[in-house]
Amino acid sequence: MALIEMKPKTAIEKKTQTVADTVMLTPESVKKWKSPPFQRPVKENKKVVALAEQLKVDGGVLPGIITLGVFKGETYLLDGQHRTRAFLLSGLKEGFTDVRKHYFDSMAEMGDEWVLLNSQLVRMGPDDILRGLEGSMPILQFIRNRCPFVGYDQVRRGASSPILGMSAALRCWRSSGTEIPAYTGGAARDIAETMTEDDSRDLVEFLNIAFLGFGRESEYSRLWSGLNLTICMWLFRQMVKVQWSPKVPRMLSENFKKCLMALSASTDYMDWLVGRKLNDRDRSPAYSRIRKIFTQRLHMETGTRHTMPQPPWASTH
Repeated sequence: MALIEMKPKTAIEKKTQTVADTVMLTPESVKKWKSPPFQRPVKENKKVVALAEQLKVDGGVLPGIITLGVFKGETYLLDGQHRTRAFLLSGLKEGFTDVRKHYFDSMAEMGDEWVLLNSQLVRMGPDDILRGLEGSMPILQFIRNRCPFVGYDQVRRGASSPILGMSAALRCWRSSGTEIPAYTGGAARDIAETMTEDDSRDLVEFLNIAFLGFGRESEYSRLWSGLNLTICMWLFRQMVKVQWSPKVPRMLSENFKKCLMALSASTDYMDWLVGRKLNDRDRSPAYSRIRKIFTQRLHMETGTRHTMPQPPWASTH
């Protein structure tokens, strides 16, 4: 197959002024496609570089459909500029892709089509993206298999629906892994792609303990919020997974679960959580309240006073 000129032939093609076919690409043919005046600049980011490497493995087969616009005998690249750039970066002599050609009577019509191509009827959220990646990402499969209460949509829409979104779980876990628990930014996809097996096992362990401690009832939904969840994850890392102080033994998972149950039993704390965020204003007072509840529950369980981390970012309230 070569990149050949195609024109509308059937009734539907003539009506839509479009044709589609699978074609063979060469660097020379791709370079002949012009960039329309309204096209955005190409960014050679890590995803483009990664696709270039993947094309070498896949034999030069580009994903998706490339959309071309034809006007006054000139061919313009409307959609697929980053994929074609990856093809050129790969150094391959030939590649294959599905091409859709649209014939226009004016550059204005081509601009309208470009806007439609880049306007989504329903914007994809981070959970939508993760759901599409689950089949190729064992980390996501592992979390979902071990924590069926974590999902991608319909969160808290019913008695058996997920109570925590996958993207929220990943972001909170990443945020809890820093010296100061704070939102670290970054796409949920990037977090999932850089997550280690040990990290995923620790996350699953925490989530199952939290499920036992918080439950799925709607009245406890605030405990699954970003602020409380991230700080509890931070404490889990500090007190259960490691020994934060030579003088203080690691906390047993069973005791940590009982401390989480104590949070769910504190009406005052759950009332305080309304409208609170994981930011500089709310982080310290949230930790002080959690620390107090944990200390009281541990004393009740063991009969002895327990020392908990007092990091610089958590002032005494």
